[in-house]
Amino acid sequence: MKEKNGFTLIELIVTIGLMVLMSVMIANNLTSIFTQREEEDITDFKVTLEEAACLYIDLSDPEIKIKKNTCKSSGCYVTTAVLWQNGLLDEELMNPLTGQKITGSERITIQYQSGEKKCTFNVG
Repeated sequence: MKEKNGFTLIELIVTIGLMVLMSVMIANNLTSIFTQREEEDITDFKVTLEEAACLYIDLSDPEIKIKKNTCKSSGCYVTTAVLWQNGLLDEELMNPLTGQKITGSERITIQYQSGEKKCTFNVG
């Protein structure tokens, strides 16, 4: 009987096939993890801006109170620059879509619906 000195072609093909299958599965999982993290970053960014705008409109400054009355009747907006000036946002805040610092010109809409305040930032 002849001695076996290596792997058969079938064994090699099966092994390579399993390695390819595992590589595809790992790549797919990594892609979904990165996509999910990116979506969470965008949501966190949006919530940060909206919460800062809603907090801003509740400040007791007389000038802001006038703006609040305007917002109640017809809606209004506030820019990120105004939120910086009032210490409600960090100037180093990064937009996860662009990877750049916010510019100060981003607008957050403030509206009152049925007496309830709603602050909205449209991403991208």
